[in-house]
Amino acid sequence: MAPHVLVADGRAPARSELVARLRRAGFTALEAASGDEALALARAERPDVALLATDLPDRSGLDVLNHLARLDPAPAVLLVADEADAATALGALRRGAADLLERPLSEGRLREALDRVLPSRGVRRERDHLRDEVLRLRSGPVVGRSPGVRLVLEHVERVARTPRTTALVLGESGVGKELVARAIHERSDRRDAPFVAVNCAALSDSLLEAELFGYEPGAFTGGAPKGRDGLVAAAEGGTLFLDEIGELAPALQAKLLRVLQERAYRRVGGTRDRAMDARVVASTNRDLGARVAQGDFRADLYYRLNVLTLVVPPLRERPEDVGPLADHFLASFAGEFGKELPGFAAAARARLEAHAWPGNVRELRNTVERAALLAPGDAPVEEEHLALPASPDATDGEAAAAIPPLEVDDLSLRGVERALIRRVLHEAGGNRSRAARILGVNRTTLYNKLRALETA
Repeated sequence: MAPHVLVADGRAPARSELVARLRRAGFTALEAASGDEALALARAERPDVALLATDLPDRSGLDVLNHLARLDPAPAVLLVADEADAATALGALRRGAADLLERPLSEGRLREALDRVLPSRGVRRERDHLRDEVLRLRSGPVVGRSPGVRLVLEHVERVARTPRTTALVLGESGVGKELVARAIHERSDRRDAPFVAVNCAALSDSLLEAELFGYEPGAFTGGAPKGRDGLVAAAEGGTLFLDEIGELAPALQAKLLRVLQERAYRRVGGTRDRAMDARVVASTNRDLGARVAQGDFRADLYYRLNVLTLVVPPLRERPEDVGPLADHFLASFAGEFGKELPGFAAAARARLEAHAWPGNVRELRNTVERAALLAPGDAPVEEEHLALPASPDATDGEAAAAIPPLEVDDLSLRGVERALIRRVLHEAGGNRSRAARILGVNRTTLYNKLRALETA
């Protein structure tokens, strides 16, 4: 079947022209004149791609995007705007848009965007997904049968039954903390409202505040003339997921505490309180209790967030989940790549189960995606397709033995820190993201330390 593209635009001439262009190019085009009509069509037809105008007559394109993201499978979303300003682009991409296209939309720009988001030209994506209710919730891929995962799912159900109880999701990077937050959302009465995620470590303090709470007209040079709503407003009635909450600056910690206590907030530059109706779920890979003891995190905010803690165990502590997770990912990627992959060969499955998975579920997912790409479409995945070290224990031991002792000329705390960071960067081949993972910090913290050490 030809790929299905949903075009949602309140401007009838522009919509009709775009639909005609798509149909001439061989696509099956669906058209909607409003956000509600677009959502109804998307739920009924499950399009591959949605082209959404940002200025729909009844809803914003970002609002429709939030609802489309909860479909299974969710379409790739291309937002179309008159002027792709930086703030709109940032918000659109953070909420899951594949691209932001600017009017007037050229034939070449449209084709390039469609070719990038569609897995193969002229062939509709396979939509079969693994649906084992013993291993996953109806809401999404929280896969596992280990006691640790079963306990997490029990807590998901407990939180979801409450109207707005906050929850704190703890776990190492890559274990799937956002999936747990999404499961809480999808199992709750808020499931039909938006799920909005924000990475607290990805933005500067001032930008994060504006993104969270929005801003009034004139609050920023170059800001939108009419001001802008933030992610708290976007999550109205739904769930606000604050990832890496441990990196939140002290000033923002105080403002978030007020939001949780008073259920109210103010835009940047504003004087009027605005009501907030969203469940807050936070996550971190840091020890917040230790940060509170060190004075780096507010105790009152910690207790407010920590109504119920859900601890997601690392994958190395639940080896019985590796097989089900690998099967789930393989089924998903086989459909996406249009392949008939019957599963893993015995040697490949044994290799998966023997690996330590320091990158947790994220590493496993990437490994299976690579294997699904490399494997032929009609045969099991073999061990060589996984591209994992042949003997992890021996390899790790040899690598550790090959690393010389840390040499430190300056025994001050700053000197030892400088020497350690340089050593880890060297061992990581200069890859700062990998070095941050080895050091147990996020990339922003590592970058800040590097800048401080370079100027010292």
